[in-house]
Amino acid sequence: MLLIRAMIAAANADGVIDEAERSNILKRLQAVDLSPEEHGFIVRELLSPADLDTIVDGVKTPELARQVYAASLMAIDVDTERERRYMTSLAGRLGLDGSTVEQIHRSLEPA
Repeated sequence: MLLIRAMIAAANADGVIDEAERSNILKRLQAVDLSPEEHGFIVRELLSPADLDTIVDGVKTPELARQVYAASLMAIDVDTERERRYMTSLAGRLGLDGSTVEQIHRSLEPA
């Protein structure tokens, strides 16, 4: 659930989860068979997203750090200054160096 939480927190980086961001997150989750409890968790997170500290505290390995950053990036179009600052702060707090961040961005670009 940490990756879902990270996606929702990123969508809220500019202070608002807009309809496009909400739709993008829910579309990505449609492929996953969610239990009623998991669905409830997502609804609660959308209403009250986790803060950056909570996201970072849940990351225990470098691989998970990369996954959290990638999930966050997939959730939003980084098109505002607040979103850029959030992603930069997230990368720093996760201990991701510039080349790793670049690699993640490249891997998520459309072919």
